[in-house]
Amino acid sequence: MIQVKEVKGGYGEKEVIRGISLEVKQGEFLGILGPNGSGKSTLLKMISGLLEPDSGEVRLSGQLVKSYRPKALAQKMAVLPQKTDQAFSFTVEETIQFGRYPYQKGWLQSVTQEDVQVVSKVMEQTGVAQFKNQSIHELSGGEQQRVYLAQALAQQPDYLLLDEPTSFLDLAYQKDLLDLIKEETTSSRLTVIGVFHDVNIASLYCDRLLLLDEGKTDMLGLPHHVLTTERINRVYKTNVTPLQHPFRANPQLIVEPAASSKASIVNIMDGWRTYGSEGMTFSVNQPLRILSSHKKNGGFFWKRSIGTGSKMLHEQLEPTEDMLFFEKGNGLAEYAAEDAEDDMILYGMLQQEELTIWLILKRSLSDGAAVQLMGQLMYIMKQETSYPFHHLCIAASNTQETEDDLLRERLGQKMQGLLHTLKVIQK
Repeated sequence: MIQVKEVKGGYGEKEVIRGISLEVKQGEFLGILGPNGSGKSTLLKMISGLLEPDSGEVRLSGQLVKSYRPKALAQKMAVLPQKTDQAFSFTVEETIQFGRYPYQKGWLQSVTQEDVQVVSKVMEQTGVAQFKNQSIHELSGGEQQRVYLAQALAQQPDYLLLDEPTSFLDLAYQKDLLDLIKEETTSSRLTVIGVFHDVNIASLYCDRLLLLDEGKTDMLGLPHHVLTTERINRVYKTNVTPLQHPFRANPQLIVEPAASSKASIVNIMDGWRTYGSEGMTFSVNQPLRILSSHKKNGGFFWKRSIGTGSKMLHEQLEPTEDMLFFEKGNGLAEYAAEDAEDDMILYGMLQQEELTIWLILKRSLSDGAAVQLMGQLMYIMKQETSYPFHHLCIAASNTQETEDDLLRERLGQKMQGLLHTLKVIQK
């Protein structure tokens, strides 16, 4: 366990950390967040023993950090910085062997069989065994960072400290590195404390988060307790909006630009295309927020294009990017469009005795309002026709809430006109 009790201090007379206390249990992954200058890296240095606090204490396994001899501390704790510059061109294997230094004894400090076994194991764990004989300078930044993680793991530490370890890595390497570290917390019960700038990455990988503000604890707790919009807006002095992760409960936040989007859909009729018996598509030059009722591919999406029809049509459209396509067998098809030169237009297709209806809005619509409109579309169709529907889609230019009490009434009128054109309305 790592115990931090009322630590204060900084550099010279400048106090950066102002009374922080926390405990991190074995196998836990704690993330430290906060704006620039909030004291994240300074706190990490105090935990590592590199910087002694003016007051308070840091304990590892019940023993004061400052009481450890350097080699003994290195056997307990390893540090992975955001970037390591190595002057000499050692091989990958030699670089990782430096992690065994705390265990080497005597003047010669020769490599033992145990050292060889540990180094071999961590090279396999981190996926760098294939580079073992290459110079560290021949590797990419992401590959180098995995080597330094292997070096840290070669210390066989109980505690691993991360100082913005993914700052210079692309998305794939960020994921690979943090997946490896997270796996170690589970398999080896490694205790990890990491400083992060990316609140979303921290939310996905950390068990708990410590949010710092001007050297003090603003909040310490589970990600969904810490990453509230009100708290992040206040601490970071910016505007963020909550975003639901599609597969996890971990909170995610997106930055809100100061200027609101002025984008709008133009020439909306030009986006609609029909392909005889093959199907139809709708495509514009900007992403649309789309809600689909399709049984297999339903839900919310950001896409520029919608398509439905035969497999042959889909193949003809490839490699069209950003398309939401709903496959359907070919056959005789009828099409219709209903537009009254206002802020919405309906497209419809009748094929194989099934209806496809797309509602395209030249306006903004919240996700909640889209769900309500979807329910209304289904209700109208059941009232006006006995034909089954293949799928329904609602697409809007963005998700801002707008007020329009007449929208539902006008939608009912348009739907009746569309179904009448398709000749499927009940008599």
